[in-house]
Amino acid sequence: MRIGLYHDNAGTKHAGGIAIYARWMAIELAASNEVYMYTQGGNITSKLIESDVKVVETPMFNGKTLAMTAKGLPVGRQTLSKFAMTTWSACNGVIDHINNHVDILVTFQMLDDLLLSNLVDVPTVRGFLSDRTPGVGAAVRERFTATEATFANTSYLAERIVDRFGYEVDAVIPTGVDTARFRPEAEPAFEQDEPTILFVGRLVESKGIFDLLESIAQLDEQVHLRIVGVGTEETAVRRRAEELGIEAQIRLEGEVPHDELPGYYVAADVFCLPTHVDSFATVNLEAMACGTPVVTTDLEGIQTYLRPEVDGLTVSPRDRKRLTTELDELIAACGYRQEMGARARNRAVEFDWSRQAELLEQFCANILSVDGSKTNESDRPMHVVN
Repeated sequence: MRIGLYHDNAGTKHAGGIAIYARWMAIELAASNEVYMYTQGGNITSKLIESDVKVVETPMFNGKTLAMTAKGLPVGRQTLSKFAMTTWSACNGVIDHINNHVDILVTFQMLDDLLLSNLVDVPTVRGFLSDRTPGVGAAVRERFTATEATFANTSYLAERIVDRFGYEVDAVIPTGVDTARFRPEAEPAFEQDEPTILFVGRLVESKGIFDLLESIAQLDEQVHLRIVGVGTEETAVRRRAEELGIEAQIRLEGEVPHDELPGYYVAADVFCLPTHVDSFATVNLEAMACGTPVVTTDLEGIQTYLRPEVDGLTVSPRDRKRLTTELDELIAACGYRQEMGARARNRAVEFDWSRQAELLEQFCANILSVDGSKTNESDRPMHVVN
């Protein structure tokens, strides 16, 4: 089967959760299929280059020109970047390449879905990994998309998509984790004398970073908090830490390349993400794969993979008192941490990317068995890595 995946920055080293999902699905699918990744070029990750995936690059569209164009418009730079990528693709043979080399195309963003499903001659599939699609955008997609089928990464998100946008979701294909890279034997990224709590995520209020700061200030034992990530609230995080008198206990690492994260999880005694809103929160699963006990929130998407009191501890969003209690319990009990970390690792293995790719492969095969596959073998030259 010839499968194409389309995402603007799935090939780059600095990528978010949706891009990483697209990248890993491509890598795993390429083990038994002919797979093409259509992405903006520039800084392609070595993991993708070393795989059997054929990477088709477009130029990068994220410079000053886009920033100036976006100014004053009701759309952001990322939306313009996606539109520019697809426009360039239509004018420079990428759409023809998809038609001639791919049996089915998988997209992950509303604009990509809307445009490509109407431009290509092969069946298209839309993957939903977030329910943050704007209301107007959802209405436009519903009216004009030509996508054959959709999937979500959790049952919770599938229900949200149906209720909020009225889309029909045909399958659930969870997010995975690279259990070979994210493992307890990874080299620790740092050493710390005090018990260490790790936070990985955007520095915004909705990720619960301020709840965590409040809890750190209330813990029975002094701990070190290592924060990985960037965001609009970074200055506010520093200021609040100073107000609480815990600035000496905290280190902000900024952005860390995804391939280096295992060392941070392994170096920490506890991983904590007290997020308020999340459809999955992949960082929890990464920490679990590294054998690090997790304290997070009891959101439905998170409970897809984390069983409370078994693989980790959960609290209600914004429940700072309970968060403090759970962190105190784990920090004080080394044996308990080790037992929970071992169970978390075993659970994470069930979500290895290879298993999720098998689900996506079968999903695509089922669609093609209904729609019929395209067999045009034209070899129009393209910029293909591998």
